[in-house]
Amino acid sequence: MSNKAKILIVDDNPHVLKLLSISLGKAGYQVSTAENGDQGMEVLNQVKPDLVISDVMMPETDGIEFCWMVREDSEIPMVPFIFLTSLNDQDMEIRGFRAGADEYLIKPVDRKILLEKVETLLERAKKVKSVDDEQVSKMKGFEGNLADLSLAEMIQLINLNKRDGTMEILTDTKGAIVFEKGEMVYAAYDDKLLAEEAIHKMVSLKEGIFKFAPDIDKKIKKNIQGSTMNILLEACRLMDEASSRE
Repeated sequence: MSNKAKILIVDDNPHVLKLLSISLGKAGYQVSTAENGDQGMEVLNQVKPDLVISDVMMPETDGIEFCWMVREDSEIPMVPFIFLTSLNDQDMEIRGFRAGADEYLIKPVDRKILLEKVETLLERAKKVKSVDDEQVSKMKGFEGNLADLSLAEMIQLINLNKRDGTMEILTDTKGAIVFEKGEMVYAAYDDKLLAEEAIHKMVSLKEGIFKFAPDIDKKIKKNIQGSTMNILLEACRLMDEASSRE
């Protein structure tokens, strides 16, 4: 992705804001700043950044609340989001991912690592946007590789676009997720796992193919009751806990 990408940095520490702004500015990015979550939301809706970097611990609206606001109430709910914190706290990290963060880095952050993470997330967002612009928004089917685009990202995309259809997941076995107006209503994997349990398994897959088609088998009986975003956040939380035990 071009280095003309726009990045919003939210942190109550002016020294951190200055250092990050200089580092990202030298790398060619357009940088905007804010000192807390409320101010961050105002700037975010004005600037429409391509990526957000936010401190977790801030006065007034903290980073966790800010991330929730971005995901639920902003005009760009799928914008990549990186948390920065001085706390090496696993519980806080899990809270961050449950709020919808994509990355979580401990301060002081190595400039090279930060720039690598930023570029990776921007490239991934570019791939997701290409699917959104060219296929999902036109109600066409699409497919992809789980090594390039995660199933969690595709579920969010379908949910935000309020699409009807069926997502097939093909690995060494098969799975399926049925959507009605963007909400997951049915899921099965490997003929053994159903509903939320099937979703939790499929979201954790790193390899395989997914295929989405705007078709629904009318014989399918609904087996999912909860909201798509809550189920997805729980699946991500379980993944994070599993990773921390490895």
